[in-house]
Amino acid sequence: MQLQDDRLAEFFGAKPHRARALQRHTPPPYSREGEFEKLPAYNACPCPSSDDEPITLARYLFVYGFFFPVFWIVGVAIIFSPLRPTPEWEVGKSEEERQRLLAAMRVSELKWAKRSLYALVSLLVIIIVLVATFVSSRG
Repeated sequence: MQLQDDRLAEFFGAKPHRARALQRHTPPPYSREGEFEKLPAYNACPCPSSDDEPITLARYLFVYGFFFPVFWIVGVAIIFSPLRPTPEWEVGKSEEERQRLLAAMRVSELKWAKRSLYALVSLLVIIIVLVATFVSSRG
């Protein structure tokens, strides 16, 4: 029965079971004496979105532009419009902190607005190529 199971497993791509091969690849025994190596400290969430980048309107316009591309046009308009906060924005912070946060928001806004521009240009290029291909194949 074991031979039949091995052949069936080998047929589906499994390697045949070899006791000697398993013995060669066993890890060495661990030393019980002395200090063990300390594991490195890890952050709670090392994912790329965990940075301190603020969530801005331009980011939402870029993401939702895949469903409704007109949002990309509005996102591109953010490149040319200045960022003006309301007077009651971040009232509890000092003026220096507000300016630093405003600068970080503007950098993030410009990044996502440029991505909207690239997505809009890519969409227009794809549409032009498709129309040109369709027109050239009919004529």
